[in-house]
This record gives sequence, structure tokens and C-alpha cells, in this order.
Amino acid sequence: MGALISAGVIACATTTGSSGREAGSALIGQAAGARLCEAIWADLDDWRRHGSAIARVKFNGTVHIWALRNGAINISLARHRDAIDAVTRDQCPTAREQTKQIIDTVDLASGLVGF
Repeated sequence: MGALISAGVIACATTTGSSGREAGSALIGQAAGARLCEAIWADLDDWRRHGSAIARVKFNGTVHIWALRNGAINISLARHRDAIDAVTRDQCPTAREQTKQIIDTVDLASGLVGF
């Protein structure tokens, strides 16, 4: 199990996204997107207390745990990292903007990095 998690983290960290909103709609259902937004909202204050580097690592952890809990979406995210931006842009734009500021990145896909 640990090897699968590591593989998913590495895959997400080294692959670029492709098609924006369509990828988010196809890869992440509305309920899973809502759970991602809830996870981000729950962690924002904690991320804010840390510098952007630590917050970025914690953001990655949140996304990967969420993906594993939602049908191992990690494999799809490895191919379409921009799906995170698409779903958060649609379902929780304020949380998305705050996260981008906290982790100091232009989009959430760029914040998905390896450890």
C-alpha cells in the first residue's frame, strides 16, 4: 500500500496536465469535488500558519489523501493535474484563491510537487 501511495505522489509530481475544465469534469465527480473543497477549507488555517514551502507539502498531502479516499484518482491526476484547478474553480473558488496565495503558486496544478 505504501508503495502505491508513493507511486501516486511521484506520478502527480512529475506529470503535466492537459485540458482544463473538461478534465476536471470528467475526472472528478461533483461529490468528490465537494469533498476536496471541504478538505482544503479544513486545512487553510493550518497552511496559513506555516511558510509557503511547508504549506505546499501539506497541500500535496491533502490532495493525495483525498484522491486515495475517492477511488484512487491519483492515476488520473497524474495525467491531468489541472483537474484540481477545474473542480476547485467551479466548486470552491475562494478556497482555491486562498490556497494559491498561501502556497505561492499561479494555479493548484503547479503546487502539486514531489517530496
